[in-house]
Amino acid sequence: MIGVLVVDDHPAVRAGLADLLRSEPGLACVATAESAEAGIEAARRTEPAVVLADYELPDHDGLTLCSDLKAFRNAPGVIVYSAFARPRLLPAAAVAGADGMLDKAAPAEELFELIRVVARGDGRLPTPPPEVMERSFALLDMEEIVLFGMAVNGAPPDEIAAVAGTEPDETRRQLRALLARLQATTAEREGAV
Repeated sequence: MIGVLVVDDHPAVRAGLADLLRSEPGLACVATAESAEAGIEAARRTEPAVVLADYELPDHDGLTLCSDLKAFRNAPGVIVYSAFARPRLLPAAAVAGADGMLDKAAPAEELFELIRVVARGDGRLPTPPPEVMERSFALLDMEEIVLFGMAVNGAPPDEIAAVAGTEPDETRRQLRALLARLQATTAEREGAV
């Protein structure tokens, strides 16, 4: 049985996803949470295999939540499941350590399959389009380009730290700062800030 934690700020979405997951053989909704903070608490309590994280949450965004979850000793797989699951978010999602991203408009069968793939440890974000990568690279200095490139190619923080010659905690701090910058730039481009 694959345990799934649903983190979404809309009560109807949480309830609907919980029911949907219960209806699918081999999947179980182990908890729901309405915020990133509640999601962290629920993940510690239930140790899900996979977390479905909405991008827009009242206290943090889903990518910051993802980054926090990936710091757990037995980190769950994380799927950014959002109406904002667009190619422009792929670089930031990769830096956060997301294992998958799916638009909420996708069919249920696609969601079920992605949950299973991520639970097996085979999750991987699609490669961002070249124009999205170019915009991201333009923001970075040489040290950050190495971190960014490894993250986009799926390297975990410990592996990035070994290659960069830094401590894992320092690498996580650098990735977190890089994530914040990528997200701020995306928001500015869209007029959200």
